[in-house]
Amino acid sequence: MEKKPKIIVAGMCDTKFTELKFLADEVAKAGGDVKILNCGCGHDVDFADISLTEVLKAVGKTKEEIFKSPRSTAVKTVGEAGAAKIMQMYEAGEVDGIISWAGSMGTTTVTYLMRALPFGVPKIMMTDMASSDVSMWLGNKDIYIMNPTAEQGINIVTRKMVANAAAAIVAMGKVGEIDASTSRPLMAITAYGTTTQTVNRCSAYWDAHGWDTIIIHQVGTGATMEDLIRSGQITAIIDLTTGELTNNMYHSVYGTPETWTGERVTAAADVGIPQVVTPGGCDQSAFGALSSLPQEYLDDFKSGRRKPYKDTQLPYQHNEGVTIMVPTLDEIEDLSHYFAEKLNSTKGPTAFVIPMQGWSAYDQREEICTKERGWSEGNGDGPVWEPDEKEARWSRRATLMRSILEKEFDQENENLDLIIADMHIVEPEFGDLLNQIMADMLDGKWKKGMYRDQKGVVA
Repeated sequence: MEKKPKIIVAGMCDTKFTELKFLADEVAKAGGDVKILNCGCGHDVDFADISLTEVLKAVGKTKEEIFKSPRSTAVKTVGEAGAAKIMQMYEAGEVDGIISWAGSMGTTTVTYLMRALPFGVPKIMMTDMASSDVSMWLGNKDIYIMNPTAEQGINIVTRKMVANAAAAIVAMGKVGEIDASTSRPLMAITAYGTTTQTVNRCSAYWDAHGWDTIIIHQVGTGATMEDLIRSGQITAIIDLTTGELTNNMYHSVYGTPETWTGERVTAAADVGIPQVVTPGGCDQSAFGALSSLPQEYLDDFKSGRRKPYKDTQLPYQHNEGVTIMVPTLDEIEDLSHYFAEKLNSTKGPTAFVIPMQGWSAYDQREEICTKERGWSEGNGDGPVWEPDEKEARWSRRATLMRSILEKEFDQENENLDLIIADMHIVEPEFGDLLNQIMADMLDGKWKKGMYRDQKGVVA
């Protein structure tokens, strides 16, 4: 007989008891071995398989403490306790999937549990908040957000919605572990649309050399990548596009999720896997629609503190939903300090490569612009290009970062090298350099100081 997947129905059982009981019944009808876990904050219930008392015990709290707390504090405490409890159950082999039905408070609470579970464990959050900004609940995890049309009420509409969701979580729970015996090793390559040419060149090279590549678009998913590195699933990384770091500077919606507790550009250094890092995309920040820019940023473009697009006194618009913020030199200085801080203690072979002629398709001078390079000739300089005062071929951001990292990178760490390339990030030669460095790392040939006599490398 086919094994029934173990499905957890989690929620605020004190307020949504009718809905959660109905959901649990539907999961059972669909073939799941179901348990109800109480994440309520108002009072305990007698029908939950995992009581609030048991949940809170995972973090040494009592329900009496919760009931006396302000609602927001109680939700956070119960969520963190639920996360600890669900991981105890998962590690004991008691969780093949999790599902919930809730409004805003229940969604906030239960997604603590969902974000705690590893990637690949099925997670369905039915919430009437699905049409709003769900990023705070998703974090960096693979949570399926579903709109049940209503927060509560069992009726002709919601019955069908719940039955569908129950069937889905049971079906996903039956998938189990994927056979990895025929999988190839996995390399991450970070990407923007404005670094695509080199992303594709690197990906094609490694696909032809026995690796699978996972392309991580730098709109918050760098957090997922860092976690996958720590879990051992990603074993090498070409961190070509670290532009999420500038997104984070402005609290952009395309930065790493605020619910994520990690830090970008740390996992590979801590774990010791081979990594090649560049400041790709750090010439810009992906912000939301132009109408969402705070007035202080708009004033910066009017004053010239940030480079406006041509004579508009406004930033360049990548599309209707993405406005290109331009970092100041002070912010590039802060970013450079960040790279030094995070990489100085790296445990594995690490090369930081600065392309001096520009960090994205938007960061290039008019003389080299083409359609193939991502900014068509005849349109002037790329919208964020700012030449160095002494060497007009080079970006002033690149020369600033170079001067800081040459001073701040730990010269005693033989795992860390700084490479200065007289190239643009979207040139084929730059992709070839990154691939060569990574190949040498994987072959055990890499040493700090290599490539100094190679064409295009100036230091």
